[in-house]
Amino acid sequence: MKSNGTIVAAVCFAALAAFFTYQWWFNPTRAVQRRLNDIAAALSIPDPEPPVARVTRAAQLRKYLAPDIRVRMGASEIASRDQIVGAVSSFAAPPGGWNVQFVDVQIRVNHETGEDADAYMTVEMNGRDAQTGQPTVDAREASVTLKKIDGEWVVATAETKNTLEK
Repeated sequence: MKSNGTIVAAVCFAALAAFFTYQWWFNPTRAVQRRLNDIAAALSIPDPEPPVARVTRAAQLRKYLAPDIRVRMGASEIASRDQIVGAVSSFAAPPGGWNVQFVDVQIRVNHETGEDADAYMTVEMNGRDAQTGQPTVDAREASVTLKKIDGEWVVATAETKNTLEK
């Protein structure tokens, strides 16, 4: 026969395990953060990168973008997922590659619908200057709108603006 204390401890442990599982895996904010991390990894370019790896990264990125995505960078706008994927797959890596990171990320999920979210962040691109070999950093503020399509978070809109002046 089990004592009441053992049963209470088991129930408390099960409740804590369920809570942390929800927070780690099912929480919409965490799911959006994981998707943003996936996008940053797909945009990062290792050195050296074989052409097959570049195409693979671009195909991976395609899964993270809505079919009707709109991206605005300064005065220019791209309104096609295929255009974005084509640009990423044809872009030649600078010597030393570069690393893309989303920092200072703030995510706001619409909890009424659970189907859309806004994210505000700083996009940092770290690399090396082609002539001097010195480390470089380019940072831009970005706002991103994500929506859930077929159970997956995808980017619907993105807009950047310069943060740091050279």
